[in-house]
Amino acid sequence: MDSDNNQIEEIKNKLDIVSVVEKYVKLRLAGKNYSGLCPFHTEKTPSFIVSPDLQRYKCFGCGETGDIYNFIQKIENIDFPEALEKLAKEAGVELKKSKPNSKFKTLEEINYNATKYYYNELKKDNTALKYLKKRGFTEDSIKNFGVGYAPKYPKLKESLFKTKHYTEKQLLDSGLFTKKENSIKEKFYDRIMFPIRSKRGVVIGFTGRVLPGNDWGPKYMNSPETPLFHKKDNLFGQYESRQEIRKSDLVIMCEGSTDVISAHQHGIKNIVAPLGTGLTKEQLQSISTLTKNVLFFFDTDEAGYQALIRGFKLASELRLNPYATSANPCKDIDELLQKDPKLVMKAIKNKQEAFTFILTHSLKEKNLNQLEDLSSVRNFIGSLLDIVPDIVTRQHYAKKASVLTKISSTEFFDSKNTQNSRKNYLRIVPVKLEENSLEKKFLKLLLLLDDIKDENLIPVEQISSENFLNLYKVISAKKYSNKDQLYELLKKDNNTKILLEDLLFDLMDIPTTREEILEELEIVKRRLKEKYLKNKQKELSVKIAIAEEENNSKDIEKYMQEFTNINKLLKD
Repeated sequence: MDSDNNQIEEIKNKLDIVSVVEKYVKLRLAGKNYSGLCPFHTEKTPSFIVSPDLQRYKCFGCGETGDIYNFIQKIENIDFPEALEKLAKEAGVELKKSKPNSKFKTLEEINYNATKYYYNELKKDNTALKYLKKRGFTEDSIKNFGVGYAPKYPKLKESLFKTKHYTEKQLLDSGLFTKKENSIKEKFYDRIMFPIRSKRGVVIGFTGRVLPGNDWGPKYMNSPETPLFHKKDNLFGQYESRQEIRKSDLVIMCEGSTDVISAHQHGIKNIVAPLGTGLTKEQLQSISTLTKNVLFFFDTDEAGYQALIRGFKLASELRLNPYATSANPCKDIDELLQKDPKLVMKAIKNKQEAFTFILTHSLKEKNLNQLEDLSSVRNFIGSLLDIVPDIVTRQHYAKKASVLTKISSTEFFDSKNTQNSRKNYLRIVPVKLEENSLEKKFLKLLLLLDDIKDENLIPVEQISSENFLNLYKVISAKKYSNKDQLYELLKKDNNTKILLEDLLFDLMDIPTTREEILEELEIVKRRLKEKYLKNKQKELSVKIAIAEEENNSKDIEKYMQEFTNINKLLKD
């Protein structure tokens, strides 16, 4: 693993981010940084900044930020291994192939052989085959997805042992076996078996569906958590659909594995499904390397609607573009495909922004002339908007909601919603609220100095902003030799790291010589001291008023003397 990390860093050290980005974006020098039109969203005024110091980029329009690997993944719509390979060639670095983990290799081997066993068992069982054909599964689909069958009396263990003897622990670690009464037994039986593949195409687990007439256990049962398989991180169809997702720049998120296979049979191949439980943030993050556009095509029941709301919130948090559509008049996409595939294509084409879709659905049962319903809708819209971190998107949704409800968009941000929205805003762009602050200018000037002396610093109490104070403490400690090291020191403090990025990306109209920097720094230091002293006077004024109210002559005299001393300092 250390070797892999060393190669990643070696490539970064050999390539300059400006040279990498310039192949895709026209950049011009702006102070110590470079600026250009963002390649990730439409804009007329450049808000895309590349920092040679930090070797990172950031767009102040859409929020996209990262290093050379993030940039290549995003601009080329590829995943990390592909970006690593591309940049390695550019840097002239030969990637070393890491040795596979023997534990993982053994589990992959068991899953591979199990897939073959289930596939062959399906051919022997007429009931299972008849069921799949009734559901519309073709032979090609069964083969392409490796669909199989775990018989009522499975002999998977015996089949595995024909090629190799596995230990009890290896069998249990695979998730295909359980231990009952000191005996190792198969976990799956009398179930249609759907192999779950990783992004690399390796079988990491299984989904087993009961056949009609089998009332044992849940309708769908997944492999348990194993060293290979983590349900929250993976999606059914992620390997089979990856190329079409990239090509169409859209991923369709449906509810089940059978929906995915049915869709593939009808030429809809950019589709995946969560694995039996609710959609997770990790699953969306995983698929976001292929596209930022997510179409939720869930069942038309209440559970499907609630799943859509959850999907919208998770996608919005990740700054993805969530859309929605419906299988009406059918229950799900599979049923709609069987009725008429053209209806599915039409539903995909007529997709709506998920926010509008959700709101339209919620308004159907409401009477906005009744105060209770009006209040409920306003609060519901506010709760949805509160999740959206991007301010422009949030305002766009608010306008849509205002058109649909005839409620002023400002009402969606009242009370609790306003406070939460402000918290989100502070979390995302903590600097923006203090755009013209002296503290910001002071820190920017400090960051221009390669060698910070003690005389360049000020007492920490003169920094009034908590955000700026955290960064100033790290800078004034002088435990770094370059901006990259400073950035590393802040990796665990996300707000302060974002603040540093914003300051470095904002080094535009700046003094160019050390003498000019020091001269301006002295002016800002004096102004900060003046601001600090005036704030102390305000505090003393309150203390004097309280002391007078309490008729405490001793305190009055003390505070008045302090006030007079500050006055002298201010005159000086």
